Amino acid sequence: MHKFPWWQALWLSFFSRTLYQSVARQWQGIGSLYLLIVSALVVMPVTMQIREGYLAFTEDELPLYLDELPELTIQNGLASTPEERPYIINESGTTEPFIVVDTTGQYTDLDQTSAAILITADQISIRKDDVSSQSYSFTDLGDMTIDRSSIETFLTTTGKFVLPLVYVILIAVAWFWRFSQAMVYALLAGWLARRQGVTLRYNSFVRLCAVALTPAMIMDMLIGVLGLTLPFAGLLFIALEVMYVRFAIQSVCQLPPDQRNDEGSIIA
Repeated sequence: MHKFPWWQALWLSFFSRTLYQSVARQWQGIGSLYLLIVSALVVMPVTMQIREGYLAFTEDELPLYLDELPELTIQNGLASTPEERPYIINESGTTEPFIVVDTTGQYTDLDQTSAAILITADQISIRKDDVSSQSYSFTDLGDMTIDRSSIETFLTTTGKFVLPLVYVILIAVAWFWRFSQAMVYALLAGWLARRQGVTLRYNSFVRLCAVALTPAMIMDMLIGVLGLTLPFAGLLFIALEVMYVRFAIQSVCQLPPDQRNDEGSIIA
């Protein structure tokens, strides 16, 4: 029987019975590493979209706000601005306030404005939604001066670390979800196999289901890249995944009885 490397499963999983037979007989482990690699591939477009959005904000939108943002000097937990007056920065292209900077005491609470951010003499308040907000006291900060240059430097520096971190988090979330699915679908695969007189180890069923999830993972990625809206996407993907789990088990069941075992060799 031909041994398939993991990368061929990216397209052969859509139609090849021989691949699933090889996965059952010649691959090792439970498919965790395979799912990790595929997860890293399919979340790449999402990561790039986040990166483009981040760059668009920092390069196009943020400068519009920074042009109006006053220099903020924090000393001994209290902030001051060059002029003793409220600074109201509107959302781009509107007359709706987005940031209010007021160290005079005229604005002390977000309830007094529809702005998303309020900076007072002793704290910064950020609106979470229509009913809740979070405040951070300046007493927790050391003495500093916040201006356009320092904000741009901060965003440039953090951007180098935040985006790779986002990619790692997306991989971890995608892997955990898909691996959990594979373990659950393995129970269904075992039941389908027993009905046809095939008995494999649970690890082998998990491995088969990991590969059987590949078409759904790739199609989900392509739909996201193309920006398509798929009604009842969750149910349709579950149906697709179950169909491929059944296809995988049927493929193994077509092997001669003396070949329905696990030899093991390729990837965990």
